[in-house]
Amino acid sequence: MLTEKYLHARNYGCRIRQYVYKGVDMLSMENSKVKAVIALGKGADIVELVYKPMDIDFMWHSFNELGKTPPHPTAASGGGSFLDLYAGGWQDLFPTYGARSLYYGAEIGQHGEACLYPWDCTVVRDDPEGVEVCLSLRLTRSPFFMTKTLSLEEDQTALVIKERIVNESASSQRFMWGQHPAFGIPFLDDSVRLHMDGTPTVSVLAGAISNRCPFDKETSGSWPMLPAADGKMMDMSRAYAPEDRINMEYCISDLKEGKYEVVNHNLNLGLRMTWDKEVFPYVWVWGMYCGLDQYPWFGRAYVMGIEPWSSVPGNFAQLEKDGNLLSLPAGAALESEMRAEIFVKQP
Repeated sequence: MLTEKYLHARNYGCRIRQYVYKGVDMLSMENSKVKAVIALGKGADIVELVYKPMDIDFMWHSFNELGKTPPHPTAASGGGSFLDLYAGGWQDLFPTYGARSLYYGAEIGQHGEACLYPWDCTVVRDDPEGVEVCLSLRLTRSPFFMTKTLSLEEDQTALVIKERIVNESASSQRFMWGQHPAFGIPFLDDSVRLHMDGTPTVSVLAGAISNRCPFDKETSGSWPMLPAADGKMMDMSRAYAPEDRINMEYCISDLKEGKYEVVNHNLNLGLRMTWDKEVFPYVWVWGMYCGLDQYPWFGRAYVMGIEPWSSVPGNFAQLEKDGNLLSLPAGAALESEMRAEIFVKQP
């Protein structure tokens, strides 16, 4: 093999590219099997996670295209800018998520701050055997500094993500933290199943019942079956087809471990997500199968989000009242690691 001195930009093995796409600073990391694309200029969203041998991107791509945000909104949204800017992919939700919150005097819109701001990037490692970058962000309306280290090793199919949150304030701070990966076509179809070990509890909360939801009241039971409003048992582990036109959100709790596998059984292709259950003891599932005709979806969203969360429900004021928030003393740090590993299932 020719040595590196003959190359101006490596085009084999592990490699990194930094570029601008429609005005957004971007970063790609890849090896022979996996490519991850990160929108540095917008929340450090993972906007592509591609299994290269099959050319399958796991991430959902919204009709709201990245970099196409109108420069002058028709009116300020009381809920913040998340939905206007949401192009799909995988976000960090921090220090709040769910609806707009009042965070100790600061108004924070839907799904927090971290998913909207530009992140800085430092390349830590860049050689044919492995690549690693460290992304960092100091938040504006809350006193936290975040770092996120992403790494890929050659011939491996796992994207490893190590995150660190530092409380830079002079007092203890409470907060929420969620991961927001959303899966879409070509990976998503009605053969997709969510596999969880053990016998967790699955719950449809009253606040999650909306248009075309199969449930009309708060309902809980053992994973994966729940009785729907029509009396039939609903399989909560599956994705539904676009023609089904349903919409549902639900919580999975009492986890045996911080792990799930989401598998397309037509493609025999899956993603294994593992994480620290002490930090994220819940999984929130967002099944938008072309079932909501209101802003911003209007029946156009075919997506399944499977999201490790620190707290439920997604309401900061209620969680503070219940004492169900993460907490950090002044100057302290919290670290957590996740792995997103692509695998081919034997038929």
